[in-house]
Amino acid sequence: MTAPGWLLIAEFARRCRLPVSTLRYYDRVGLLRPAEVDVHNGYRRYTVDQLPTAVTIARLRSIGTSPDAIARILDGGPGAVAAMAAERARITEEIARRADALSRLDELELAGGRPPALGRPSRVGLAAACVPALAFGADATELAAAITRGVAGLRARLRRTDLRVLGWGALLPLDLGDHVAGHVFARTGPPPSGVETLELPAGHGVRVDHDGEHDQLAHAYHAVLTEIDRLGARPASRVIEEYGPLTGRPGAPAVRITVPLQPWS
Repeated sequence: MTAPGWLLIAEFARRCRLPVSTLRYYDRVGLLRPAEVDVHNGYRRYTVDQLPTAVTIARLRSIGTSPDAIARILDGGPGAVAAMAAERARITEEIARRADALSRLDELELAGGRPPALGRPSRVGLAAACVPALAFGADATELAAAITRGVAGLRARLRRTDLRVLGWGALLPLDLGDHVAGHVFARTGPPPSGVETLELPAGHGVRVDHDGEHDQLAHAYHAVLTEIDRLGARPASRVIEEYGPLTGRPGAPAVRITVPLQPWS
């Protein structure tokens, strides 16, 4: 300790139960500045009154709160209330994701690695269709969440119209890279002017209904592509996924996969 009431960084860190490097980080990002820095030797000095702030920062960091959110919380007022509400929402969403992960783990254990039930792949004709759409981009690992957000965004836009939505889907590349660019779309009547639209592929394709979770779609794609090989055909570069209870079982998650075929040569 230096003068009464002042603590050098090592002593302050000891009382905070934090590494000195952590206090230096808090200083660097502007969360907890030393009360004084000696201009001659660079020694950082803190006061005992700063201890509660250091503890609050450490507690928020331990639950994954970002430095920006912590700064707003420390500032107090309406900004702190909003930041705390945002943190609560973030943690609630994280809990839901973890619970979903546990549920999937249970399903894997019960199923013993068996694939989900699939319909029989069949060749279908694809009529030309102009549908309301919304472009999106996402990392491949976040594709399902990006499609869900895209459908929500398109749904919000279509509420301003008189269109009756019959179903939702996505037009995606057949071959996924690290980043995926695609469109979500809605099956509706003729879209009015001013609404972004997309032309769905026409011609022929192979289709299968997948009655299972989105992260098991590989089984459906394997079945469709195997059928295309059997037909001696070639898949086009884009695929159509459509979402809804297609199997007739109430509440069943289902995806209809349609892989358009390249024109016969």
